[in-house]
Parts: sequence; C-alpha cells; structure tokens
Amino acid sequence: MLTINDAVQIKLTKEEILSCLEKTKQNIFKDNLRIRHPNVQFDCKLRGYIGELAIKKWFEQNGIKLSNTNYLEDGDNIDIDFLVKGKNIELKTSLIPDVDENLPNVIAKRDIKLIKRGTESIEQLRGDVHLQIYYIQKTKERDNWLKAQTIDFNGTDEYLFNVFQAQNYLDSTYFVAWIDKPTLVQKINSLPINQRYWSFPNSQRVFWSCRLSQSKKPIELIEYLNSL
Repeated sequence: MLTINDAVQIKLTKEEILSCLEKTKQNIFKDNLRIRHPNVQFDCKLRGYIGELAIKKWFEQNGIKLSNTNYLEDGDNIDIDFLVKGKNIELKTSLIPDVDENLPNVIAKRDIKLIKRGTESIEQLRGDVHLQIYYIQKTKERDNWLKAQTIDFNGTDEYLFNVFQAQNYLDSTYFVAWIDKPTLVQKINSLPINQRYWSFPNSQRVFWSCRLSQSKKPIELIEYLNSL
C-alpha cells in the first residue's frame, strides 16, 4: 500500500521555474472542454512544464535518459509524454482538492488522472507508463486567488514569477505514484463494469479508476526502467 512516505519531493530552483515561465509564454492556449480564466489557464500550463522539468531532473539524478518529449493538450492541462527505452511515459499534474486539505488525504482518496476518451476500452488507453505529480497547493484556493489578479502576460519572466507567486512551486512538487499499462489493464478488468471509471458533477470528462494508494511507489519506477 502506497503512503505519503513513498512520495518523492523534487526541489526546483528559481532559474528552472523561470525557464518554465518562458515556455508557458510561448504556448498557444486551447481550451476545448471548458472556459477558464486566462490566469488559471496560464498557471495550468505552467504546472505542466514544471512537472516535465521536475521529472526530467529526477530521472537524470537516477541515471535515466530520455530520448524524446511530446506535448498533448487535454483541455485542462498539458499531457507530457516521455520516451524512455521505447516506453511511452505519460505525466499528469494536479493540485490538491480543497476538501482533501493535504497530500496524505489525497493519496488515501484519489486516483492517477487517466482520462477515458469516448468509448475507448482500457486496452486502447495510450501510454505504457502513467505518472502522477501533485503540487502542495489547494485547487480552488489557488484558482480564486489567480482570478483576482491583474496580470500582463507580456511582462518579463521575473515579473511573471512574482505576480504568479511562482516561488510556491520551488519546493511543493511531489512525484506521488505511477502504474504501468499491463498492471492497469489487469486491475480495471478485475473490477465490476460500473466501478471501472468515474466522473464528478458538471464534469465533461470521465476517468479510469486507478487509486493512488494501490499504485506503484516512485522509487520502483527506476527499478522498472533499469530492468528494460
């Protein structure tokens, strides 16, 4: 059973966050699921790039080399795809639901965010390995604060770092869990059909059931990749 003690904190530098801000400024926003405040959109994209950099950094620290990186808009964030030893690794990034209050509660209650697209079966889910990062910030609290800010997106990276209070991301990034597709397929197919996926009120998305607490420990990912 995975717990908070298994989560890996990935600390970042200001210079690394500034590089992510520069990438975010260059990104063209698409929002094909719901209309969100521009400040919230920007912050979601920023978190995607921060997650990418954090995982790359952690991989490098553990001797894992990436051969490629791709991006896919999912309407709410950026799916980051890494290629490692021929395996496609997908990264999801999330804030803490306000009701959960903290990361231990998230691990006990939440899932890796795996979107079920249309009528696809679990066997059709793309990606060989799925990773979940959480930032130690509350979703609605962060969004409400962002909506109240007046922000010039043409400002310098230093200005954006300050106005978005991006220093909060320096030490709040946690790699929480992962799962490989064969294990996921086996888990999903062992569940009753009505328990294989879930959604929430007013959501236009459906997610595969993949409990964080029943997924794999971050350190086990290094062992898995080294075994390939």
